[in-house]
Amino acid sequence: MKPKLLKISVAPENSFSSRFDSVPFFYNEWHFHPEVELVFIEKGSGTRFIGNDIAHFNEGDMVLVGSNLPHLWKCDDAYFAKGSELRAESLVLHFIPQIFGEHFMGLPENRLIVDLLEKAKQGIRINGETRQKVHQYMESLLLAKGSERLILLMQILQALSLSKDLELIAANNMEHPPSIKEGERMNAVFHYLINNFSKVVTLEAVASQANLSPNAFCRFFKVRTKKTFSQYLLEMRISHACKLLADTDKSIGNIHYECGFNSSSHFNRYFKQINGITPLEYRRRQQGKEG
Repeated sequence: MKPKLLKISVAPENSFSSRFDSVPFFYNEWHFHPEVELVFIEKGSGTRFIGNDIAHFNEGDMVLVGSNLPHLWKCDDAYFAKGSELRAESLVLHFIPQIFGEHFMGLPENRLIVDLLEKAKQGIRINGETRQKVHQYMESLLLAKGSERLILLMQILQALSLSKDLELIAANNMEHPPSIKEGERMNAVFHYLINNFSKVVTLEAVASQANLSPNAFCRFFKVRTKKTFSQYLLEMRISHACKLLADTDKSIGNIHYECGFNSSSHFNRYFKQINGITPLEYRRRQQGKEG
């Protein structure tokens, strides 16, 4: 398995990367990079893993991923189906935190931007009017040249640093970037869980994906995610249930089986424990938003 320290390519005439991607599915390997990443989902849906957080992504989502924060974007199964004509599209911006130089970023006028980049190490979801404004800047960047690119980048950072429409995503658990070996192990574990979370998942089976004993794996997983393996698996299952409740008309009884729960009472209890409401209430709220 290849190392998952991802190298971001930048054109020789530019200091940072700004691009539009249109692909069959997003890059779905557990990876990290020193560059800060800003993503706007133009088309596509699936599950995103950022640090120790699991959530679904959809068209219109915007996320800021900080330097060396591991993440993964897994499109829905339909994107991988044979003969699928679906496209996943996004605007993506990558830049190193020190792009403007330490002296410039150390100026008192830039204190809020420095704070923003520090918070981004937990991942930030961008909502509301800020998302619309930043989306426009990102579109302008695709055609901008020369110093105009730097001005637009500063406008993006300023808009984000002043915004009240920001939502922290993950726990602040990345004290240092993962090693290549750790990245390989976590990538193997995540891909196993993504493909098997709806089935019976034993600790022994998932530990073998990381080439660790069950006890060693539990310690390793807790250090990397700040969650126990059982809690993480539970959240993955509930996250998928949320998507099915919102996007399909499947019965709640069928959904709890599809998400790996053998008991409706267990499903209802854990769903309310994580989301604060029952599956039926969640579906009604989502349907209300659509209406």
